[in-house]
Amino acid sequence: MLKTLIHIQSFLNKLTQSLLSIPKIILWSRKSKLPQPTKKELVILGNGPSLQDFLKENIDFLNKKQSLAVNHFADTEIYIQIQPDFYVINVPEFWTDDVDDNVLKRRNQLIENLVEKTHWNMNLLLGMGAKKSKLWRNLSKRNPHLKIYFFNVTPIEGFRFFKHFCYRNQLGMPRPHNVLIPSLINAINMGFKKIYLAGADHNWMKEIFVADDNTVYLTQKHFYDLQTARPEVMKKTGKDKRKLHEILHKFMLAFQGYFDINDYSNRQNVQIINITRNSFIDAFKRQKL
Repeated sequence: MLKTLIHIQSFLNKLTQSLLSIPKIILWSRKSKLPQPTKKELVILGNGPSLQDFLKENIDFLNKKQSLAVNHFADTEIYIQIQPDFYVINVPEFWTDDVDDNVLKRRNQLIENLVEKTHWNMNLLLGMGAKKSKLWRNLSKRNPHLKIYFFNVTPIEGFRFFKHFCYRNQLGMPRPHNVLIPSLINAINMGFKKIYLAGADHNWMKEIFVADDNTVYLTQKHFYDLQTARPEVMKKTGKDKRKLHEILHKFMLAFQGYFDINDYSNRQNVQIINITRNSFIDAFKRQKL
């Protein structure tokens, strides 16, 4: 009897989630298009601390495949050396001016680096919200090497068949609380058959603490700021401070999303292999290079 009740509750929860996802698709999702790969294998370069050693030790491995960089990779010196084929940015506060000055400064610096440094043809994939911003929409006019694509970040939940239908038709994805989620979903939908994940440390839990005034601080270390990263509050839409339960919930949704992506990739006959040393992501097959 108890098992039956649990199955009924699970069915009703998934039904409710599916039904609630439909109006989100109608309101937020727009027609989207993705570039086509020229190779079957892709390396996604997360910005975690371990990427520094990966790039030192595995350039030959990387050069045999196409590569995808994310977020602030273009702010680094190694960006020009790697020359990624694809670039994914999904920072919602970058699409609006109603944020802290520091966020605006980082956004403007990233835009200028993309325009000034990119002297090879690169596919730039942006969250659909960027389509409303002239700064992002007109990047290809400022630099013809940048070909712009927009993807839907609509959160999809519910029955497996419903989620996979939406993923496959680019209507949405698992809640994109980390840039690797849209990177992986887009890579699968672009047609890559083997996807390697580097620099995906995701070990933020070790870097959280709560101050005496109950402010929650997190040191988000990247391969480009290992010596300079400092504890900061995690902002919500670029302004409000997140509480501890909000930060942990955000992390939970990201890690849960990886399991949804792994399930989807298996159905699409795509291999996702985590080659990040000491990664906290437990959803994907691991491999040491």
